[in-house]
Amino acid sequence: MNRIIRSSLVTCLLLALAACSSSARRGTDSAAGKAKTAAPQAADPGSTLAAPSRAETLLAEGDRLQALGRCREALQQYGLAALEAGPAQQQALVSTYMCHWQMQRPKAAEESFMLWLRHEQDRGRLPLRLLFQPGEVQYLSDARITAPYPVWLRRVADATLASQHCLTLNGHAGPSAVEQYADELPLRRAQAVQRQLESLAPALKGRISVRAARPDEPVVGSASDDLRDALDRRVDFSIGPC
Repeated sequence: MNRIIRSSLVTCLLLALAACSSSARRGTDSAAGKAKTAAPQAADPGSTLAAPSRAETLLAEGDRLQALGRCREALQQYGLAALEAGPAQQQALVSTYMCHWQMQRPKAAEESFMLWLRHEQDRGRLPLRLLFQPGEVQYLSDARITAPYPVWLRRVADATLASQHCLTLNGHAGPSAVEQYADELPLRRAQAVQRQLESLAPALKGRISVRAARPDEPVVGSASDDLRDALDRRVDFSIGPC
């Protein structure tokens, strides 16, 4: 990459990780909390608002610094948050990866991705998404988003080989006319990723299955066939025992 990524949409699509929705969920929860506070309520002298946890405070400060382009300082906050047990660990690892990527430090970014991958596999999940062009079995043409895919796939192949897990690749298509026109498009997307993984690690043959997701499983559903609904044109991953 030749420049720092600043768009929150591109950032989320670059990651294509569950942490994006986690981050959005934090914002939604915060908005909901404000709405509840603004609504008339009976006074309860014994009630108190829950204070943010240490991990949440560290993440918030890291996000503030990252938004200011001060990733070196943000990394310190994310590193401390990653040491705290609980759901904040995932977000801290993703944010650490993002900072290294923005600072054009590919080796450090890859190491951060590996830590995140190990964290997720230990919990029996792999919330990773690969995004595709509308109506095609080709990744998005925006290199800002797809540039890390080769590293992601190589590390997923290595981690799967080293584990007792098998992979299921779930192919998805968006609800637009151009997406629905191509027969078996979700399945062919999943098969394309399967071929890539098996070419990286031939020993994975027999440990990867593919499926086409139901048409009623979109994330966005806008049928706009652009970056706004790119998450609907995806292959995502499930892991389980072989």
